[in-house]
Amino acid sequence: MIVLPYLRHEPRVGSAVSAHASAAVIGRSRLESGCTLGELTLVRADGEDVRIGTDCWFGEASTVHIADSVLPAVIGSHVTVGRYALVHACTVGDDCVVGEHAAVMDGSVVGRGAVIAAQSIVPPGKTLEGGWLYAGAPARPVERVTPALLETLHEALRSEAGAEIPHVSAPVRAPRLRHAPGTGAGQSFGPGVFVAPTASIAGRVALGARSSIWFGVEVDAGEATVEIGEETNVQDNSRLYGGKAGEDIRIGPRVLIGHNVRIFPSTIEEGAIIGMGAIVGEGTMVRRGACVAAGSITEPGTEVAAGQVWSGRPARAARVLSDRNRQEFARAVEIYVLYAANYLGGRAQS
Repeated sequence: MIVLPYLRHEPRVGSAVSAHASAAVIGRSRLESGCTLGELTLVRADGEDVRIGTDCWFGEASTVHIADSVLPAVIGSHVTVGRYALVHACTVGDDCVVGEHAAVMDGSVVGRGAVIAAQSIVPPGKTLEGGWLYAGAPARPVERVTPALLETLHEALRSEAGAEIPHVSAPVRAPRLRHAPGTGAGQSFGPGVFVAPTASIAGRVALGARSSIWFGVEVDAGEATVEIGEETNVQDNSRLYGGKAGEDIRIGPRVLIGHNVRIFPSTIEEGAIIGMGAIVGEGTMVRRGACVAAGSITEPGTEVAAGQVWSGRPARAARVLSDRNRQEFARAVEIYVLYAANYLGGRAQS
């Protein structure tokens, strides 16, 4: 695996940790003994702490991250995190299961032995009692979880079986990279661009100045073109797939694209936000300063109005973006510009 210091912080990795060569552990991370990290698993602590207990298992393209200088990510022991799932700046208790494509968000607390069903979203700041199965977006309690069922779910996810696993297996498997990490011909990168070592960029892709493509991200233009504006960031384990000629992805400047997002041919204007785990369907237009909320899915041809938050599956207008939201998102853009400069400046080194 890739073990990457950040600033003055060295990751601490316990004994008997098993990891795919493409997994990465960064910065203020502490993993205890007996953990397993799958293909493109990312444990990223470049702005706060990540603390992970013993005997935890992370499926392919799963992501653990923090809220810079605000909140750590704390994961107990014997926790199973499914493929393409996200644990972000929150606390997950011992013995929990986080299903495939699920997300646990900032400031939330998941009690011991809870199960977060596949494709579910735990919103920021929520406290979930242990011993329950939670499902939906937002996640709500569905039923009590017996010890026998809990252990069955742990074992089933960790077995990497291809068959559907009730409650925690997503109907669509985690999208694998189509190309080896790296970049290729026919691409244009502005000054100050950062491309993480496990990211993959293929086809006609133009990256604006100080934009950043993070760990495990795939940008595949297909027969089309992908344009990403200056100071835009595409966060860890996201997938951007262009289509046939003319089926382009055009993303403006200072756009935030969260972790584990999927984007198909679409237009995303300046200052927009695509929340963690969202899916932007083909032909979507996200207008200036709009937000597609975490875990939401836009139907093909959707137009997300300027300055609005759209949420749901399918996404619909929910509210006007608040001034506080605008300030937080602007700060997040600046944080990612700083992150990129630090990585490029050798303050994060392998």
